[in-house]
Amino acid sequence: MNFNRKAMVLAVGAALAAPAAYAQVTSKAGSEWEFYGKFWPEYAHISGDSPSPAGTTVSTLTAAPTGATTLVNRNEMLIGNSYLGFRGGRSLGSGMKAIWQVESVVPFDEGGSAAADTGTLATRDSFLGIDAPWGTLRLGFMDTPFKKSGDVLGFLGVSSGNFVQTNPVLRQVGFGSSNRAARFHERRGNAIDYASPSYFGVQYLLQYSTGNPSETSHTATRNPRFVSMAAKWESGPWYAAVMHETHFDMFGGSLNALAAQSNAADQNVRSKDTAAQVTGMYKFGGHTFEADYIRKNYKEDAGNSATPNGRFETYKNNAWMMAWEARWSSQWRTAVTYVSASAGSCTLFNAACNTTGVEGKQLSLGGSYYLDPSMYVFLIGSKIDNGASARYDNVSNGSPAAGEDVTQVALGLAYTF
Repeated sequence: MNFNRKAMVLAVGAALAAPAAYAQVTSKAGSEWEFYGKFWPEYAHISGDSPSPAGTTVSTLTAAPTGATTLVNRNEMLIGNSYLGFRGGRSLGSGMKAIWQVESVVPFDEGGSAAADTGTLATRDSFLGIDAPWGTLRLGFMDTPFKKSGDVLGFLGVSSGNFVQTNPVLRQVGFGSSNRAARFHERRGNAIDYASPSYFGVQYLLQYSTGNPSETSHTATRNPRFVSMAAKWESGPWYAAVMHETHFDMFGGSLNALAAQSNAADQNVRSKDTAAQVTGMYKFGGHTFEADYIRKNYKEDAGNSATPNGRFETYKNNAWMMAWEARWSSQWRTAVTYVSASAGSCTLFNAACNTTGVEGKQLSLGGSYYLDPSMYVFLIGSKIDNGASARYDNVSNGSPAAGEDVTQVALGLAYTF
């Protein structure tokens, strides 16, 4: 057992040994802290079918299909977005408060043997900050304002980390096998995050983050970074938000295009990927309705490169989502989401480009039964219908072939504290 894992075990054990462990606790030093979490184990079935046959006309950005499926039909235990966390704070006087949080994934489905179990803390939102009359400033590893201000309803208690999430079709691209490199649904490291006070229900959010070591490196010609912002308004049953995010030198287009079209290795080429989204939500009785629309634009500039011909230049597309969650009683709840992404348009440097068949759709349905306010049983299902060239992907292990549709269903338990 390494030091980080041992420290977490000891901390959790101490919290559980105390009465009402997950309630707020005040230490002798005057600091307040809280232990919280969510467990979401589910037994799922994953299947892929109907990949595009060999010889199918596909997009310029997509490799010629072989007609073979790349997904193995299987049953699997998944953990959704299960996590444990600690958070707390301490008054600093003058209306200011120090705040902190350390949150970590819990891969309890495989007893710590999964590759995702690195034995470290802070694998989810973790930070240190100051909450003051002028706003909240945090430094650390956090969701971007773009991620957390749109697609806010979620699906029966989860908004990411599960196959019913909408972001693979809504906030990514449908070509290539590295489409997560192009997504606008991020938790960023090396981040400085600011949230303004709320004025008449309106709040402004801004985050700046530099590149991570695992991403495109800083070089003499490249400076990978994110700038994410959002303005949101809440009043009674209404919620509305507008978001914008820019990824500099992250190459979301090249990393998904064919190898011969990629600019990622050419240090003279720069990239600027942007997205804008609007969200509206309304609550009526036990029903909540949400609608989202997003426009994404991936652009790479040849700069001083002498040989960009035939390489990726631009890709643009839009997508929209509708969601409905219904609370029929204190025990029964249902949810449905539908997402549609257009094929969009593309250009290559001095070469023709088309996006035939890069469109995608996703339908998710689910229901839950609460055994008490903290624990419920759920049944969920989702299907992604990929266009002939598309590879929209919500699978935890593996990715679909061009045109391959993905169906997943799961039965599970959820417990929050």
